[in-house]
Amino acid sequence: MPANGRLGLQNNPRDMRTHYALLLLIAIPFRGIPSRAQSPVSPAFAAALQAKLDSCVNNYNVPGISATLLLPGNRFWNGASGVANIYSQAQMDTAYLFQLASITKHFTAAVAMQLVEEGVIGLDETVGDYLPPLTYVPSNIRIRHLLRHTSGLADIVANPNAANSWLLNPNYNWDPVLALETFGSNPQTGQGAGFAYSNTNFIVLGMIIEEATGQPFHEVLNTRILAPLGLSRTAFRPDDALPGPLVPGWSSLSAPNSYTDDMTYFLGTSFSSMVYTAGAMVGTPWDVARFNRALFTGELVAENWLDTMRTCINVNMGGGATGYGYGTMRYSFGGRTYYGHGGDINGFTQLTIHTDADSVTLSIAINRNNAPRGPIAAALLGVAFQQLTVSVAEVDRSPSARIYPNPADEVLFIDLPDPGAFDQLEIIDALGKVHWQETIQRSRMESVSLAHLVPGSYIVRLTGAHGKQLERIIVH
Repeated sequence: MPANGRLGLQNNPRDMRTHYALLLLIAIPFRGIPSRAQSPVSPAFAAALQAKLDSCVNNYNVPGISATLLLPGNRFWNGASGVANIYSQAQMDTAYLFQLASITKHFTAAVAMQLVEEGVIGLDETVGDYLPPLTYVPSNIRIRHLLRHTSGLADIVANPNAANSWLLNPNYNWDPVLALETFGSNPQTGQGAGFAYSNTNFIVLGMIIEEATGQPFHEVLNTRILAPLGLSRTAFRPDDALPGPLVPGWSSLSAPNSYTDDMTYFLGTSFSSMVYTAGAMVGTPWDVARFNRALFTGELVAENWLDTMRTCINVNMGGGATGYGYGTMRYSFGGRTYYGHGGDINGFTQLTIHTDADSVTLSIAINRNNAPRGPIAAALLGVAFQQLTVSVAEVDRSPSARIYPNPADEVLFIDLPDPGAFDQLEIIDALGKVHWQETIQRSRMESVSLAHLVPGSYIVRLTGAHGKQLERIIVH
């Protein structure tokens, strides 16, 4: 029986690569996950976000929305609005699990990049380096092309018979190889010819991860991501049991643009086993947001490999998405750049995004497909940044110092209203870490070199006998 007990693949001699991978996984400790106390946003902040979420449910005609916002200073907000069930009118709740659909790819990519970082797999290695010949999957396709959707592989989910099998035989548990052989077709282009989104890419990637680690994917996922981050409300189906109630997702298999049928039966074992590492996960926005934030703050993958993940092909994917990288999508809202991933399947619309510059992470889950996630995300982010500005501004500004330039490049200047107005100067990042601290001499001008700061959003904090002044600055 093969080491992973699932794929049914023959042993593939690759200079003892599999044995090396297992030893490496045992030898390398987990990247440290810092323990942080988190606190909810203020009641006024929460009320403003809830009001906007309520208006989005009404304005965009969606049954319900569950959302999580993670903010600087380890503050958070969880909110829900609308209904979970359109017939019973059961209210939406943040405890509900959602089908994550293609956000699964984001998790799969994180695992793959960890293995790349550890030298277990290589971006320029090929499918044939790990797997025996597969129908419809050329052995020379490189792993980087799977991650970027530039392999040219046809999407098995685009085959109408694939979705028919979810409906007609919902409890069938597909083996990935058999699913590819049954619903696959010849590649549409050669690898590297261009971007073409295909679930097949990440199904094959999942098979490679299992072969390289010698473990089923759900065990790899739990060991590397879910358990270290404490994501107890996330699961990989059908291997994992549901860790809570799954919300109904509303759509129709017969009437376009109709959302009157519960898709729970349709999205059963047949669906999840077939889409596999491209779309089988379920979870809450709270767990998804914490994962996305941990990923892009370097807790799961080193910064140089994060730079690779953020290297995007420019492509308009709708909903604010402007590019696709290595298993991650680039978004633009309000002039800010975010990274994360979207997800779509019958009955569900998903989005998770994070911006390093302002340390803001948003995840939204909607129990209806074809929902306008872009405008909903933009609306919530607009409130978030307005409230963040207010929270900084709600400080005694008398006497007031002039802090410039903003944005700043190399040097920051502080014009003080009078000598002795402030006696302490600090520069703090979005997570509350102090990067610069000095005692102000009795002068009218201070200057600070910014050469030691990475580009991003910071707060200048002045304190003294006359009170406190906070000023948000951007360092280029």
